Amino acid sequence: MSMIRKVMPVLVREVEGQPNRSRFVAATSQLARDGHILEPRGILTDNFVRSGTILFDHDTATPVGTPAGVAINDEGNLEIEIEWAPEGISPEADKVRGLVKAGVLRCGSVGFDPLETSPLDAKRPKGGQHITRCDLLEFSIVSVPADTGAVATQRALKRGEEDWKCGTSRDLPLEDSDEWDGAAAEASIFEWAGGEDFDPSKARKAFLAYNAAKPKLRGSYKLPIAHVIDGRLKVPKGAIRAAASRLSSTDLPEGVKESAHGVINHYQEKAGMAKENGSERGLKGKHTRALERAPRAGMFKRGLYECSQLAYLLHTLGYMHASSEYEEELENDTDSKLPEMLGESLKGLGEALIEMTEEEVTELLAQVHGGEDGEESMTDEDRAYIGSARTARGRAWRRGIVTMRAGKALSAANSKLLERGLRQMDRADAHHESLGEHHAAAATFLQTAGEAHDKAVKGHGELADAIENVKNEPAKATEHVARALKLHRAIAKAHGEVSAAHDGIEDAHADGTDAHSALGRCLDGAQRCMRAVVEGGTTAAEETDGDSKLVQTSKSIQESDGAENGRHGSDYARRQAELRAFMTVA
Repeated sequence: MSMIRKVMPVLVREVEGQPNRSRFVAATSQLARDGHILEPRGILTDNFVRSGTILFDHDTATPVGTPAGVAINDEGNLEIEIEWAPEGISPEADKVRGLVKAGVLRCGSVGFDPLETSPLDAKRPKGGQHITRCDLLEFSIVSVPADTGAVATQRALKRGEEDWKCGTSRDLPLEDSDEWDGAAAEASIFEWAGGEDFDPSKARKAFLAYNAAKPKLRGSYKLPIAHVIDGRLKVPKGAIRAAASRLSSTDLPEGVKESAHGVINHYQEKAGMAKENGSERGLKGKHTRALERAPRAGMFKRGLYECSQLAYLLHTLGYMHASSEYEEELENDTDSKLPEMLGESLKGLGEALIEMTEEEVTELLAQVHGGEDGEESMTDEDRAYIGSARTARGRAWRRGIVTMRAGKALSAANSKLLERGLRQMDRADAHHESLGEHHAAAATFLQTAGEAHDKAVKGHGELADAIENVKNEPAKATEHVARALKLHRAIAKAHGEVSAAHDGIEDAHADGTDAHSALGRCLDGAQRCMRAVVEGGTTAAEETDGDSKLVQTSKSIQESDGAENGRHGSDYARRQAELRAFMTVA
């Protein structure tokens, strides 16, 4: 691994009594976006303090200061105190110092040579690394952060402001126990971390979230995932399950929740809980998190609110354009193309805003005066036909038909076909739900088969040991043979469970195939009904021909359904015969 640079927003503090010095939080032990974890306590700083230079944007030609000292603070983070270059010596250094003190530049980057590392995931040795020892080579003030969502945490915190983070250690040993008492665990953690005057850097290792703005308060720590056993933090399986079930309902920033989910997944894999993570409970948790992150309904439907957003962008771009023109005049930079480019963008954005606003206002007025989209052109008969549907889906179905027919007359035969198509869609929904149930049943049988197979494999191993012991310990041969017979019966039972599970999978697959076929038939039937209505006659002179076509179409649908019902009946009869034969043999 070559030299690594870790860019992060930094917390900047003035050094009391020394206006030409500033102190930066330069490194933390949190999981970075690049996938690595850097341990601040393992950073070697002697060479850096002795001969290092503070740079701007890693440019060796732009030094802005020197390191005045480094230390590990109470939270376990690395702090660097820098001495700015004397004012007036370097315009670049004066500019960077002013931007830092004004809060414009808020990011720092440590460059280091990794000395001791280990993969965070043993299955991915070339993935994210846990860097436990490294040599600090440089520190730079930079303008582009790696984590844009964390910039706000680097401003000076106001009184009462919260700064939630995930500082959980990923190296805690596991405990094979399902028992868990959250309150007792919290008490043991704080006692282990120092009691009343506990060490926040130790306490946060056992919690999924903590408030870095108030690290000395016990209420600043949420969701314990470990407890203290024999003087050591250990993570029981019960804690992993409890944390996974409570995290989604805990009031924490989304970024912190994502980091906490990563910690939970890490310990689930480490504890061999992958199967449980894929079970119904795990799937529900994933679905819940996906729904929390999913855009709400209507988010992508354009409206006047989006017009206001575009107007704000136009206002911001106008400010940038005016600033560029002012800078051009101030610096007498007549060769700059930036004002012209921003002006063209401003013009295009303005035209888009005008066009978008006209469209949305027109649509709004049409909805107010003409009902739902497209109903301003409908006849009273069309509206009555849509409104007579008993359900919202039925009304949507009829509205689509009316829109596609563009006001064409709807005959009695067409109405019957539409009702038939809607019933086919209802049946398709029922078959789709049944198909999902059959898939879930097959998954359950498959899991049962896997567990029984594992039992059989384990039993075979123990049986081999028992037989070997018969030869090695003849005096206890009777005891070992008895154990071997017991294991043989257990293996036979496990094989029977595997066979039964396979039969269940086969039945579930057959039922799923039937449901899938029925779903397809229903969708085909609904499609034929829809096509017949849309392509039917439109005038009184054509109504006879159109209806005759529809009658023929309806007849073909009935014949097709009858044939399908016949096939279903023969299949049902075959299954009944097989069942009777099986019962007779049994």
